[in-house]
Amino acid sequence: MATEVVNSYNIYVDSERNISQTSTGEDIMLALSQTPITCADNQFIRLTLLSFSMYKSFTNVNTNNNLFRINGDFGAGGAPAPTQSDYAVFLADGDYETRNALANEFATQLSGALAYASGVALAATPITLPESVATAGVNPPTAGTTDNIINFVINFSAAHQITNLTIQFKIEDGDIFELLGGDRIYPTDPATISSIFLDLAPDFGSGADNTKILVRCKYNCQLSTQQNVYVRTDINNTNIQTESFNSGNTDNRLATNLGSSRILAKLIIDTDFISYTTGTQMEYFVNLTTKQLTFLRLFLTDSHGRTIPANVRRQYPARTGASAYQPIVGAGDPNPTPVNQSTLGNRNFECVVKVDIIQYMGGQNNTLNAPPPAKTIPARFGTEPLNYLEYGESGYPDKNFSNLRIR
Repeated sequence: MATEVVNSYNIYVDSERNISQTSTGEDIMLALSQTPITCADNQFIRLTLLSFSMYKSFTNVNTNNNLFRINGDFGAGGAPAPTQSDYAVFLADGDYETRNALANEFATQLSGALAYASGVALAATPITLPESVATAGVNPPTAGTTDNIINFVINFSAAHQITNLTIQFKIEDGDIFELLGGDRIYPTDPATISSIFLDLAPDFGSGADNTKILVRCKYNCQLSTQQNVYVRTDINNTNIQTESFNSGNTDNRLATNLGSSRILAKLIIDTDFISYTTGTQMEYFVNLTTKQLTFLRLFLTDSHGRTIPANVRRQYPARTGASAYQPIVGAGDPNPTPVNQSTLGNRNFECVVKVDIIQYMGGQNNTLNAPPPAKTIPARFGTEPLNYLEYGESGYPDKNFSNLRIR
């Protein structure tokens, strides 16, 4: 059905200042109760994102993708041995410049956690290359041809006595399986399944060596797990999405369903900025199902509907198996809890939203143009008002007047 824009408004939004008490720099509430936008029965309201800009105020590795877990039996008797279940280990938040730097962080945190859990100290050169076991380093390398798959060897000062070891990238803990390149673990999977390959007594040419552990991920690693930031609204509309956009840290591998969507736009994450300008004014829009717009909420999420983590200094939990990963709250720390980056800090955005009132140009807007009724008698003999003109003539005198003959 054909449509036509009959009215338009631009809403300029800046979430940095002069926002309501219930708003933040990444979740702003706009009240239009004083100037509501309405449409008629044969019209609808469309919201279109014309432009958007914000600074990238978060790190690529953050609390949505930096947690993995250790399961195993630790025979040496160190705390929390002899058996550890779901021991949480964290990568440091940050924008890692290279995959080698990311692999180094993984190797450092994993080796330290295994040394603590087993009670066996690491060797003088704790991390070495599988292809040259005496050479310190991890793969992928800093340069050269590589498959970008993380692998390294952990060296202990004595037999580690670790058995039944698994490293798990649980879907409920976030996207670390994408970051490091391993299999995701579902809630129903047992603790005996490992996300990556582990050899607890590798043979590097001189027989099995139980002072070493070979660690090799299954797939290529990547420096981030989110490609886009999503602008969402809370107004009912006609858009449709797959359920994964609201899944959070869950995954249903038995169903692929479609549902209504609150996504207004997706915006590509660049190095320092997230920006967008429309080219056709039709890339990102929502057609509302309501006839009146009195309140508008715009908020930012990642691709799974999660809030974007704050970029603050964090500390690792004590090595007691605690799974919490909280901002530092020490005396004098510049980032006390609660984190206020989106209220007092630098998490905010600017955008322009266009509001169109669109009219359906269907049958309800057409008028039936019927031909006029046929004349039955000359107009001069009629009693009704003269209202029909033909070729500029009034109907008098009669067209046949010149043919009249007098007898």
